[in-house]
Amino acid sequence: MKRATSIRDRQSTSGEAALAGISLDRADREPLHRQLAQELKRLILAQTIAPGARLPSSRIYAEELGVSRATVVAAIDELIAEGYAEGRHGSGVYVAPDLPDHVLRAAEQAAPLAESVLPRPDEVRPFQPAAPELALFPHEIWAKLMLKTWRNPIRELLSSPDPLGWAPLRLAIADHLRAFRGMRCAPEQVVITSGAGEALELLAQSILSRGDKVIIEEPGYVLIRKTFSELGLKTVPLPVDEDGLDIAKGPKDARAAVVTPARHYPLGMTMPLARRLALLEWARLRKTWIIEDDYDSEYRYHGKPLPALMGVDEAGVVISLGSFSKTMLPGLRIGYLVVPHSLINDISAVMRERGARVSLFLQPVLADFMRLGHYAIHIRRMRRLYTKRQLALRDAIARHAAGVLATAPEPAGMHLICTIENGMNDREASKRAATAGLLAPALSDYYAGQPFRHGLVLGYAGFDETVIEASIRRLAQALR
Repeated sequence: MKRATSIRDRQSTSGEAALAGISLDRADREPLHRQLAQELKRLILAQTIAPGARLPSSRIYAEELGVSRATVVAAIDELIAEGYAEGRHGSGVYVAPDLPDHVLRAAEQAAPLAESVLPRPDEVRPFQPAAPELALFPHEIWAKLMLKTWRNPIRELLSSPDPLGWAPLRLAIADHLRAFRGMRCAPEQVVITSGAGEALELLAQSILSRGDKVIIEEPGYVLIRKTFSELGLKTVPLPVDEDGLDIAKGPKDARAAVVTPARHYPLGMTMPLARRLALLEWARLRKTWIIEDDYDSEYRYHGKPLPALMGVDEAGVVISLGSFSKTMLPGLRIGYLVVPHSLINDISAVMRERGARVSLFLQPVLADFMRLGHYAIHIRRMRRLYTKRQLALRDAIARHAAGVLATAPEPAGMHLICTIENGMNDREASKRAATAGLLAPALSDYYAGQPFRHGLVLGYAGFDETVIEASIRRLAQALR
C-alpha cells in the first residue's frame, strides 16, 4: 500500500503552497530524491508552481516531507541541471521564468501511454544458458564508482574516445588475464569491443578475406558460424570428439580456426595439452590464425582455471576474445580482443577507420571495478554460488526427472548437457519446455550439419535453488 506523506498547507509562496500536492512512496523502488524531482517537475509543468516562483528551502522540504536535506538537495540539483529551476546567489532557488510555451502546452495535453505500446525485452527464463546471477551483483559498489567517475570527470573522458578503448581498462584486463588465465599480454595488445559479434567482424576485416576457409567446432557457438558466413567467409564445421577439436582432420587450406579449448561450447570437454600443442604447431607452420573463444573460463569449480591457449603461444598465432556478459551483466556490452604484437597495427588501423563502437561511459567504471579487486571478488563469490546451483540442478533431476533426463557433473561452466532418456527428439523436448515457460535449447540446434548427439542445454547459474527445483518438476512433467 502506498504510504503518502501529507503536507500542511503553507501559503507564503506558490512554491510552498504546492507542497500539499507532493506525495512520496517509501515502498517504491525509485529513490526518494528521484520521486521528489519528478513530483516537482509535474507541478512546474502544470503551473501549480508558477514560472519565476521561489521554491521553499531544503530545510522546509526536509521537515515537511520527513526526508533528509541531502535527498532534497539531490532533487533540486536535478531540476537545475535539466533547466526547470535556477539558483540565484544569496537568494535561493526559483522556477525557471522562461519555460517555453510549447513545453507547458505539451504537458497539459499529454496523456499517459499504455505500457503495452513499447515491447518488453525478452524475460530471462529457466534454464537459459549463460544467464548469470543478477541480483547478487555488487550494484551499490558499481553505482558508487560510476558516481565517482562522472560527478567530476577528468578531461580525457570528455574528449573523443580512443577507438581501441579506455587505456586504464585495457591495463586492468591485461592484469586480470595474467593473474587468472596465465596470459603474457601487454595493455597495448588489448582492444575493447562491444562483444563477440564485433570482435569477429573486426577479425574478418583485418586478418581474413572473402572466401577464406575458417574451421569451426561442430557442434559450436551459432553466432560464430552466422557472423563469418554473413561476412563472406566459408566456415568448415569440424566434428569434435571427447578431447575437442582435432586439427589434423581439418582442411589443409584453412586460414583460421575458432576453438574453445578451456571448455568446449556447448559440450564442455577440455582440450588436452597434446591437442593444444598440435593446434599451435599447425598455425605456426601454415602461417594461419587460432581464434580462442575464452567464454566462461573463470568459472572452474575444481582446481585453478586452466591456462589459456594464448598463455603457451610462443609463435604469436593466437587471438583471444572474451566478454563480461557472463561474468557480470549481459547489458554491459563490453568485450575485448587480445591480439599478438604482429597484429596490433593492422587491428588499430581498422578500428581507427571504423571508429569506436562501444560507449566510453562504462569503461572507466569497469576499469576501477577491476583495479580495486571487486571483479575478482565477484568471480570468487559466483564460483561458490554456481557450484551449489549445479549440484541443485543435478539433485533435482535425480529426484523429479529420473527416467526422463540424465546428466553428469561438470568441473566448470554455467550449464549442463542433459540426455533425454525416454527417446523423445530434443527439438520436440525443447518445444515442450517452451510451452511450460522454460528455455531449454536443443543440443541439435548447435550443429551446422547432421547432429551426432542429442539432448537439452540447461543453464543453472542465474537461478536459485528454489527456481531450479520447481522448474525441473515442470520440465519433467512436460516431457512425460
